[in-house]
Amino acid sequence: MSSALTTHPTPPRRATIDLGIVRGNSRVLIAHASPSRIVVDLRGDAYGHGAAAVAAAMSSEAIDAFLVSNDEAAHAIRASGVLIPAIQRRQADAAAESLIGPEIFGLDTLSVPDPRALGLLPAMTLSARVLSTKKVGADEGVSYGYVYRTTAPTTLAMVCLGYSDGIDRHACNGGRAWFAGSTHPVAGRVAMDVFMLDVGDKPVSPGDEVVLFGDEAQGYPSPVAWATSLGKTAAEVTASLGDRIVRSYV
Repeated sequence: MSSALTTHPTPPRRATIDLGIVRGNSRVLIAHASPSRIVVDLRGDAYGHGAAAVAAAMSSEAIDAFLVSNDEAAHAIRASGVLIPAIQRRQADAAAESLIGPEIFGLDTLSVPDPRALGLLPAMTLSARVLSTKKVGADEGVSYGYVYRTTAPTTLAMVCLGYSDGIDRHACNGGRAWFAGSTHPVAGRVAMDVFMLDVGDKPVSPGDEVVLFGDEAQGYPSPVAWATSLGKTAAEVTASLGDRIVRSYV
């Protein structure tokens, strides 16, 4: 197994949030909303997308208020110069508002189970770097409990995202991640800081990028598809992502 790690200009764990997509999604949802007070749900740090950055990007949209989790989040939004009020649930008038929730990030909800059908795109791309690689033979047990066994000689890539970053330990049960133009199975249970990806015969080196989810138009698993493989909603997945994952905005 390769042991040398290389320093890279981009973070080893990164969530890239496209604020232009967030704005575009908001306009679609506002156009579909009933003519009432528009409140955008940014609880859970905007479901892991960064409430202050998202609010600042949406400050010129036709929004009446942002719904946040606590006073700290409201203060952070005000400190960014946003004039739209940031309120908590007890301050909201639920009987006279249209609440726009995780679907603004292209995530599924009860009211919007298929965001793509409404033209809503995923705003977040979650990626990580390969730390090391290992060639193994057929019937090789991988990770804890050997719940995954290779079906043929293959290459395993160790990727620097784990359950301490909010990645579900059981992502091996159908979870796939993108690498080098196609998706590949998560091999074995996710560890605290890493998971293994079975990349077959694809050439792979430390420092290469793996994408867990993003825009399916780019060939990535969508957040909805990734979450569905775990029996979760996409909002549960993104809201659970940890602070070691560097958020960047485009």
